[in-house]
Amino acid sequence: MNKIGICGDNCMFCPRYLASQNGGIKELEEVKELWVRLGLRASAVSPQDMACYGCRPENNCAYPEVRACANGKGIDNCGLCQEYPCELLNAVFEKSEELRSHAVRFCTPEEMDALHKAFCCKRQNLDRVHFDIKKPVDISGETR
Repeated sequence: MNKIGICGDNCMFCPRYLASQNGGIKELEEVKELWVRLGLRASAVSPQDMACYGCRPENNCAYPEVRACANGKGIDNCGLCQEYPCELLNAVFEKSEELRSHAVRFCTPEEMDALHKAFCCKRQNLDRVHFDIKKPVDISGETR
């Protein structure tokens, strides 16, 4: 199953999404600890508040302007937009690169692999949608 979020995140590799779908409080607590280590959440957040079920209005989104724009246009993700890529999305791509650079210092190789697949291939994921590319994309984001 392929689940690409509005901003290009791949939910099928996202630790929050996977813990919410397949796990319980213990798994969400582990994700919370990772997010706190990365500075993405405060330590006071509850494991339940870490749950994510995809791009839904009730979920805490890192890119609310992007979600509002896509929702306003009635599209599932930015790759379907006539204006792709836009300035809003280019800022998202930059933020993802900053996260990757920061995470390298704090994450295990396994955590980095999951974060890379989930959050660092946004442009490649959205390019595939936008240009209707049917070839598989490997984890480095290159088409085969």
